Amino acid sequence: MENQNEESASTQPNQRLGSLSHEPTPTSSYQQAQKRDRQDSQPHESHVPPQSPKRSKNANPSPPSFPPIFPLELIVEILSNLPVKSLLRFRCVCRSWNSLITDPFFVKKHLQKAQNDPKFTKKRVLINTGNTQTQTQIQISIKSCSLAAIYEDLIVNSSEIEYPSKRASRFDWIVGSCNGLICIAIRQDTVFLLNPSLRICKRLPDLGFRKRRGCYTVYGFGFDASVDDYKVVRVFCCQSEGCGDGYESIVRVYSLRTNCWKRIQDFPFGVPCDEAGKYVDGRLNWAVFSRPEMGLSWTIVSLDLAEETYMEVLQPGFGVGVSERTLAILDGCLCVLCNYGRLYADVWVMREFGKRDSWTKLVTVPYMRDPGSELFSIPLFVSESGEILLHLGVKLILYNPKEKMFRVPVIHGDAISYIDQAEIYEESLVSPTLINQH
Repeated sequence: MENQNEESASTQPNQRLGSLSHEPTPTSSYQQAQKRDRQDSQPHESHVPPQSPKRSKNANPSPPSFPPIFPLELIVEILSNLPVKSLLRFRCVCRSWNSLITDPFFVKKHLQKAQNDPKFTKKRVLINTGNTQTQTQIQISIKSCSLAAIYEDLIVNSSEIEYPSKRASRFDWIVGSCNGLICIAIRQDTVFLLNPSLRICKRLPDLGFRKRRGCYTVYGFGFDASVDDYKVVRVFCCQSEGCGDGYESIVRVYSLRTNCWKRIQDFPFGVPCDEAGKYVDGRLNWAVFSRPEMGLSWTIVSLDLAEETYMEVLQPGFGVGVSERTLAILDGCLCVLCNYGRLYADVWVMREFGKRDSWTKLVTVPYMRDPGSELFSIPLFVSESGEILLHLGVKLILYNPKEKMFRVPVIHGDAISYIDQAEIYEESLVSPTLINQH
C-alpha cells in the first residue's frame, strides 16, 4: 500500500493566481511603466556649441514627446480581443504594454473574452492521437487544432503539443483543462500543468506511486475560486486484501499556491471509473461504480474543491434500454451521454448544478447505418446553431440535428490513425508558474 503520510515539496513558492470575480484596474504598474517609456523618449541633452540664429532656423527641431493618443480603457479593450500569439509579440513594443499584458487584471479580462466569444475563435481542441502505420510500435502524441476550423473547414490543421516526457506512450493521459491550463498525467505517476499557448510547463511534486497490479489512479483538475487556487485531485484505488473484488481509495489534493499534496477524506460511494474527474463550478465529478444489494449501480459523485466534501449528484430518469453511460462537460454544464445499444444516444445536460429538475435532454443522436463496434463516448461542444461535436470511437464527428446530417472533419497531421481522447480548452495568458502581483 501507498504511504499514507502527507507529502509535500519544498520548492520555490508559486505566485498567487487571481480570482476571476475580482477585477482591479492595472493603472499603477501600467502608469509606472508608461512614465519610464516617456522618460526614455525625451531628447537627451547634448553639449553642442550654440549656433547662429540663421543656422538655427534651418536646423531640424527635436521631435516632441506626445502624450498617449488613446485612454487606458480603450487600449485594454482593444488588446484583450487579440489572440495570445499576437499579445506575446506586442509585449516587446514598450515597457507599458509589457506591464499591461502581464497584469493579472488584463489576464483575467482576456480569459473572459475568450470564454464568452460566440464565434469561439480562441477555443481549441486537444486530441490524444495514435499512429499505427509503423510496423514496430504505436506512436502517441498530443495535438491541438482550432475548434472554429473543425466547424468551418474541410481540412483542419493541427500542431503537436510539447511537454516533458521521455517517450510518449499509451499511459500519457489528458486529465482536463481549466482557464487555458492543461493537466497531463504520464504513466499515472507524473503530472504536469502546462499552458500550450504560452509554452510554459510545471511538473508537480512526485508522490512515489508506481503502476502495479490490482491498482490504478484517476485524477481531476479544477479551480478553487474561494482561495484563487488551481488544484489537482489524485484518487489512488487499490484492491482490498481479503475483500474479493472490493477496492479502497486514498485521495490527495495538490495546491498550486502551496506546491504540495495533502490527504483528505477517502473516496466514498464505491470507486471511480478509470476516467478523469469533470470540472464544473468549483467541483470535480466522477462516474462511480458501486455494488448495492440490488447489483452494480452507476452514480455520480462530486467533490467540492473548497470544502473538500463529497455529495452524490442525482440523475434524471434515463428510461429503459441504456447500454452505456459516460460523464462529460458540455458548455460548462455537467453532461451524461446515454447509449441505447447502437440505435441512438441521448445527450442530457444539468443546467443548474445540484438541481435534479434542471436535467434537460439536449439532443438525440442516431447512429449511422454502419456504425461498426464504435460507440459515442462524449459530446465536446455545441454551436449556437445546435450542431454538436462528438467523440465517436477513434474519430471526431459533427451532427446537425436540424438537417439530420453527419460530417467527419479531416484533421491534417503526421499520420493520425485514431483519436483516443479529446478535450476543449481556450487560449489564455494564465501561467502555471507566475504569481498574482497584488
